[in-house]
Amino acid sequence: MKLIGIYTKNFSLYHDLIDEINKRKLKFVVISKPEKVSHKVGVVISSSLEKREVACKHVIAADNFRTISDALDKALQILMGKEYYKELVIGIDPGEYPGIALIGDGNVIQSWCAASVKDALNLIKRLVENFEANKKTIRIGHGSRMYRDRLLRGLTPLNITIEIVDETKTSPQTGFSREERNKQAAVKIGGTPGKIFESIKTKKPTRGEIRNIQRQSRILSRGKITISEEMAKKVLEGKISLEEAIESE
Repeated sequence: MKLIGIYTKNFSLYHDLIDEINKRKLKFVVISKPEKVSHKVGVVISSSLEKREVACKHVIAADNFRTISDALDKALQILMGKEYYKELVIGIDPGEYPGIALIGDGNVIQSWCAASVKDALNLIKRLVENFEANKKTIRIGHGSRMYRDRLLRGLTPLNITIEIVDETKTSPQTGFSREERNKQAAVKIGGTPGKIFESIKTKKPTRGEIRNIQRQSRILSRGKITISEEMAKKVLEGKISLEEAIESE
């Protein structure tokens, strides 16, 4: 796949672009001579004022998009040679640091390891909005019930098909970092058909699960707070995050 090119003399825009590209671990080149762009570059991201200076077939102005992330999403679509897909699948490996994979017509476009459930939900919502497809499906692993249910509560309003996948055989081999394991698991989950999700089945938390959440609250708050049983139940039901429960105590 060809590279993303960056051309702008706007320091603020340049910094934001480089920061987001590095977060996604994408390959790129900085262009110094816009009139002579290497054939290895498939798309150039610039500004609306500098766009005309770039001699490249595909040039997008980052400041014409709502966010830098949106501009990069568009650049990736151009690099993949497709701006519209028959089927788009988002695979999710639920957990404290959710793995996410974007798969278009059977090809992995990109994968991520989110820093939190909240970040994962924001990313997934952006992907659903920015990538066009005849059919969009979210596939999420059945494990990590607490994190899975919170993700499901946040994803249900998107009104697209959600499938619950048996992730028993999706765990990658050992020898990888947690980030890579989560991303690889998300790819496998995304490629595995599951059962249509209808609604969250409320399961009464066990005494052991409640105590475990309370223990985690003490660890996270460095021994300052032990959340109540009622708050622990809400965390287990996916209604609030552990951080939110600690803040409310």
